Amino acid sequence: MNFVCRIAAVLAALALCTAATAQELRLGVAAEPTSMDPHFHNLTPNNSMLSHIFEYLVDQDERQRLQPGLAESWKAIDDTTWEFKLRRNVKFHDGTPFTADDVLFSFERAPNVEGSPSSFGIYAKGKTLTKVDDHTVHIKTAAPYPLMPNDVSQIFIISTGRAWCSAASSPTPRASRRCSRATST
Repeated sequence: MNFVCRIAAVLAALALCTAATAQELRLGVAAEPTSMDPHFHNLTPNNSMLSHIFEYLVDQDERQRLQPGLAESWKAIDDTTWEFKLRRNVKFHDGTPFTADDVLFSFERAPNVEGSPSSFGIYAKGKTLTKVDDHTVHIKTAAPYPLMPNDVSQIFIISTGRAWCSAASSPTPRASRRCSRATST
């Protein structure tokens, strides 16, 4: 009898789990997004929608005050170099871990997406990113640049995963090599 009760409980739980059906989700937006590619078109409706899916290294609150995002901290380590310490134990939706490679890939891809009507190049231009370790990135500029945290709060970070690593999505040879290394492991 005890066994029968357990089986009945398991079946009831399974029935409740499978009883959920797909529902239609409607969103009210002031302007329709033109793309769901986080680096294709730097446009307010796109960025607003994508901010619910992707994250930045540095976030901004409703008053545009900077706060930690995927970078838990940042500091200028000399006149032309900024150091960003990345959050640990962050995973993308596919289970791959977030690392410095994803930051380098995102900053290389963002200004180079083919056919972009309004690129994110202004935020990546003149910056050289270097991976120090899996959770530290240095960004170097030719001259002192105090607005670095503001700039990195404008580029969504994406995974070096296979979905973005196609010929169309990896517009430069370096980005393609980064994808090859990331997806071969």
